[in-house]
Amino acid sequence: MNGGEVKIQIPQELINTVVRAEMVERLGDKQALIEAVVTSAMSAKDDRNYGRETYFEVEVRKLIVETAKDVFKEWIDSNREQIRDALLKYLNANKQKRLTEFAENLANQINVYGISVNLNLKSAGE
Repeated sequence: MNGGEVKIQIPQELINTVVRAEMVERLGDKQALIEAVVTSAMSAKDDRNYGRETYFEVEVRKLIVETAKDVFKEWIDSNREQIRDALLKYLNANKQKRLTEFAENLANQINVYGISVNLNLKSAGE
């Protein structure tokens, strides 16, 4: 002892346990508190979308979209050859028309920047 002082060391875990127990006792009905916390959390609105959706609704929507993307990717992988064949068929049908549309779209985009493009497509025999 040093000048009538006594030093006691109490483990942090014991302090945490005692504080938790005291908080639960003072808060009262544990079930009512849990239900209030859950209700509050589930109804909290997300400010980023002007309060139209709760945080929970936002996260559920994100999960559904991600799941849909995964399912669609799987479907594409399992049908890749058929999709490839259908795309080639589409592109090969009316090649001239597709090339003309592509060139016109390209020219329209270039015209936005003040460049003029004229394109005349001729078949190999002309």
